[in-house]
Amino acid sequence: MSIRDRLTDGSITFTRSELKIVRQLLSNYPASGLNTVAYLASAAGVSDPTVVRLVSKLGFSGYPEFQAALLGEVQERMSSPLSMMDERKPTPGQNNFYQHFLDASIQALETAKSTLPSHDFKAAVDAAADVGMRVHCLGGRFSGMLAGMLWAHMKQLRPDTHWINGAQADEVDHLVDLGRKDTLFVYDYRRYQTGTIRFARHAADQGAKIVLFTDRWLSPISEFAAVTLTVPVDTASPYDTMVPAMAQTEALIAALTARFAATSRKRIERLEELRSSYAITEDALKRTQ
Repeated sequence: MSIRDRLTDGSITFTRSELKIVRQLLSNYPASGLNTVAYLASAAGVSDPTVVRLVSKLGFSGYPEFQAALLGEVQERMSSPLSMMDERKPTPGQNNFYQHFLDASIQALETAKSTLPSHDFKAAVDAAADVGMRVHCLGGRFSGMLAGMLWAHMKQLRPDTHWINGAQADEVDHLVDLGRKDTLFVYDYRRYQTGTIRFARHAADQGAKIVLFTDRWLSPISEFAAVTLTVPVDTASPYDTMVPAMAQTEALIAALTARFAATSRKRIERLEELRSSYAITEDALKRTQ
């Protein structure tokens, strides 16, 4: 089992400080672990002993043994067919760029799959499933659509779910009601938006719990977020990809649907009745004819 597998398979319970190191290691794996203990600790915002404890928890006698294992993985990868494929990617032409782009998206999804600690995903699901808390969804100029998609699904499964969008003044007005009974799911990817950061910080200062969706470089919101979910955004385009972020969002929705399987059915049935009475969808029109 690789070190990456040990970090992500959920078999080890990490403390909050240790999870900061895990995220740092996975954000630039394996290079993040090939520097000194002090460097890794500083990058993760923890103490040197915390790094040493994490390495011991992973089953290594010390940091040198941990680094030796990482170097072994590097050497194995350098001699693998996979590394040759990565180094010899074809230049996309007019006839194959579509396939090339989808291949890049698949690779990004594979990276997303292998770099998110299972603890972080479970923590996000737990936060979404806590019906004792009001839930709010917020995003930026592009990521706002993901916040809207999360809200559109979550409101079918649980009450007290809100989408913060619209004019900045309308968004800011939401802050008047946010406090310790609120959880804010916020999307913020590079180039991180100052308005989104300010809103999340203000909400956190008022006691709201922050669940952050971001990239491997980490939005400044990660400094005070209770839960942070990262994905790669690099792709075969000048524009960052939202494919892994959307997949991560849909995974959260699927997990929440399974969590609420025994309680959400009546709520969804009532929603369907209301929509049918207003003929919201085309199939409702057929039933009334």
